[in-house]
Amino acid sequence: MGADNKKCSCSGISGKELVVGGIIGGVVGAFVALLFAPKSGEEIRKDLSVKECVDNGVDKVKQVVANLLNKDSEPYS
Repeated sequence: MGADNKKCSCSGISGKELVVGGIIGGVVGAFVALLFAPKSGEEIRKDLSVKECVDNGVDKVKQVVANLLNKDSEPYS
């Protein structure tokens, strides 16, 4: 039973084919997303501003930390 060390390829797709298919699918998906985007490129770039995303993330982390600190300072019932 354990003497046969052949690899079983149930789907018949090699790792290289899988990677190439993933890259092609990603490119096609990105193209379709841009084609059907409801906003112009300039509006999307404003929405995806890195600085704004980082600032929002920092604010959320500060809120979570403040909530955790407030929970720890409250007496247990």
